[in-house]
Amino acid sequence: MTQLKIMTVADPMMGLLWETWPTHRKLETHFNYQIDFTTLMGQLVPDVYALVDQATLSQYGKKVALNQYWVKLMQIYLQEASLAGMPIQMGQGERFFDADHTSSTPLSKGLRVISKQNSRLEDQVLYELQYDTVIRNRQTNDVNYLKRLAKKFGFSETQFMTTYQSSELAANLDEEQQVVSRLKINQLPAYVVTYNEQSYVIKGVLKYKEWLDIIQQITNGVVKPIKVNFNSTAVAELMARHPHISSLEIKEAFDVADEAVVIKKMSTCNLSKTKVKQTIFYQ
Repeated sequence: MTQLKIMTVADPMMGLLWETWPTHRKLETHFNYQIDFTTLMGQLVPDVYALVDQATLSQYGKKVALNQYWVKLMQIYLQEASLAGMPIQMGQGERFFDADHTSSTPLSKGLRVISKQNSRLEDQVLYELQYDTVIRNRQTNDVNYLKRLAKKFGFSETQFMTTYQSSELAANLDEEQQVVSRLKINQLPAYVVTYNEQSYVIKGVLKYKEWLDIIQQITNGVVKPIKVNFNSTAVAELMARHPHISSLEIKEAFDVADEAVVIKKMSTCNLSKTKVKQTIFYQ
């Protein structure tokens, strides 16, 4: 059977990407884990000084321009939380951008270093990068943070830095950027959906119903969703793939009407629980 593939084109720093996880979990379970999900790095902010207000930068300098941009960026992140309800809290920890951290590219590099060694870790590493960015407010584009993250996934500092600083990694990321350019992707997130050797570029944040329509059209109805059940076995299967997950994602994955039902059901599980606003993160 031809496999349906969905490649997400995004930058790990993006709040919009964070908001897609409930829908992605629903696609996973409702299509019985038969969709092959991968990522392509979109490189949202190669240089933050290209995004700050240029008049402010010229008149008041880099520090003031960065401060002004940071306020704007926090507002954007918090607005994006309304799209799917995945909680975002900004401004309580480290700043993502400062004079020594002016790009989001280190996140893409860190993700690629770890996933290069084990592709099955890609989604898990991406999730941790996002969680630490939009929930814990860590400066995830700092190489020291990335070394600590790599260690959590079993990589020594030497092992990590050797690949992180390699010309091969730089060339690989440049190649990914060239693919994005060739596909004429000018907004993120976007998706490259492939089935039966045919690929289609889809742009924007899509709802589950929109994905159903797209999959129906692309596969001519061959790939169909299944009925799902919300029970401990099903949750365990999902968490085997996503050991760090939210109650909102579980709610969507198993068609539960109320997130409170998930939280009650999961209250006795022997997992670490972190409450962020009205959502619980389990791991």
